[in-house]
Amino acid sequence: MNGGYAGKSVIITGAATGIGRAIAFAAAARGAKLVLGDVAEERLAATAGELEAAGATLAVRRCDVRVSADLEALAALARERHGPPDILFANAGIEGTLAAPWEVSEAEFLSVLDINVAGIWRAMRAVLPGMVERGSGAIVATASVAGLVGAAGLTPYVASKHAVVGLVKSVAIAVAKAGVRVNAVCPGMIDTPMLDRLVEAEPALRPALLALKPMARLGTADEAAAAAIWLAGSEAAFVTGHALAVDGGYVAQ
Repeated sequence: MNGGYAGKSVIITGAATGIGRAIAFAAAARGAKLVLGDVAEERLAATAGELEAAGATLAVRRCDVRVSADLEALAALARERHGPPDILFANAGIEGTLAAPWEVSEAEFLSVLDINVAGIWRAMRAVLPGMVERGSGAIVATASVAGLVGAAGLTPYVASKHAVVGLVKSVAIAVAKAGVRVNAVCPGMIDTPMLDRLVEAEPALRPALLALKPMARLGTADEAAAAAIWLAGSEAAFVTGHALAVDGGYVAQ
């Protein structure tokens, strides 16, 4: 089954690497028509090239989620190439740096929130009016298990991901009667470039994380993407306002 993706117009932010990239490949395999955005233009072009070689239909555009005009342009590109956006994966985000809470600068704290929270809100705002008017649509925001439980060392990130979960719940309630669904996928520690950056800064982090995992392994980008794909697909038609943990059992402890 394609989960209702065939021919659908799908926007993905943060699509160049990691979970966003995996979502792009999974959606394309189900017949979706993609519009991909990211600030990492070279990596975005490489991902787009691989997708095109695999037969995907797509368009790409540099997109900085801190800039409302970029997100409006991404939505306009989707409408121009593939029709009004049916699905949005608001995936772009950053981790910040490992530090004690009092060592984080105000500028960094606000930067993480601007990208991770306001960036998702801006992406939602770019597509929601059209979805509400049509009476259909699905949005999946990438949050984190750090949006469900606390974690030391990444205070701005944890705060931002808790905010994403709250944003998703609030927006989901606001648009439910209009036929639009809004959910969050909450990955645990996934083997992605984001994790690589954290481990490079603190090598002891990887074994420490593995020790906390009931499944004793990291997740893969494909596993996180599969959950996001399900949340936005037709099989999850009665699911909205939900924060789905994809974490190998971490938050069940």
